[in-house]
Amino acid sequence: MANDDLALRMKVATSCRVLGMLGLVNESTGHVSTRVPGTDEMWIRCRGGDELGLTFTGIHNIRRTDFDGNGPHVGDKHGSPNETPIHGEIYRAHPEVNAVVHAHPWYALLCGVTNLEFRPVYGGYDPSSLDIVRKGVPIYPSAKTITDKDLAAKLIACMGDRNVVLMKGHGITVTGKTVEEATTLAIKFDRLARVMWEIATSGRKADDLSPEDLGRYNRPDRGSEPRTGWRAVVDGAENFVWNHYVKMLEVANIGVPTDTDSP
Repeated sequence: MANDDLALRMKVATSCRVLGMLGLVNESTGHVSTRVPGTDEMWIRCRGGDELGLTFTGIHNIRRTDFDGNGPHVGDKHGSPNETPIHGEIYRAHPEVNAVVHAHPWYALLCGVTNLEFRPVYGGYDPSSLDIVRKGVPIYPSAKTITDKDLAAKLIACMGDRNVVLMKGHGITVTGKTVEEATTLAIKFDRLARVMWEIATSGRKADDLSPEDLGRYNRPDRGSEPRTGWRAVVDGAENFVWNHYVKMLEVANIGVPTDTDSP
C-alpha cells in the first residue's frame, strides 16, 4: 500500500511539473489530484512547504485529504487549495473519474474571453485534440474562483458528460481515468486552443474538414479496432505522450520529483 501511495503522489507531482514546464499554469496557480482507490479521499497538490510553484512541485506538496480538503496530512505547513471543491465534487459526482487537472492555459483563456469557436480544421495533425472539437467544448460562463460546493455543482452541470470544460476568464478543468490521461488531455486542449487562436489572429479563413474527412474520426467503433503498426508492439503505447513530457523534464533540467525532497 505504501508503494502504491508513493506512486500516486509521484504521478500528481510529476503532472504539476509538466504543466508548469509547458506554461499551462502560472507560478502556484492550478492543481492536480488523484483519487485514492477504494476511499473517499484524494492525493491533491497543496500549497506551502517551501512553496516554489507548480513547476517545482515536490512530493511533500502532495497531501492526502478527504473530498473537502481536510485530513491529518494538511496542517501548519500545507493547506489544500481554495478550489478543492472542483476536485472533491467531481469525484463525488463521477465515480469513474480518478484524476482531475485544473489549469490556466494562456491560449484557452484567450479563446474563452473572445468567444472564439473551436472548429474541426485539422485531422491527422492531432486526431485526439480533434476529438475535443468533435464532441464539443462546454463553456462555463463565470470567471469566479470555484471555492464552494454550489459553484462546483454549476461547473459540473456545465461539464455534463464531457471530460473537459473551458472556464471563461479563468482556465480549464479536465478529468481522466488516470493522472496520465488527464494531464495529456490538458496538453491536447492547450494545443487545440493555440491553433484556433493563431488562425483567428492571422486574418485568414480556415475551412472545416470535409464530411468525408471528419467521418474518418467520427466512428464510435474505432476503439474496438485491433491495434496496428507501432501501437501493436509498443508496451504502454497509450502513455507515450506522458512519457515524452516526463523525459522533457529531464532535458529541461527540472527533473521528476523524488521521495526525499524537503518537507
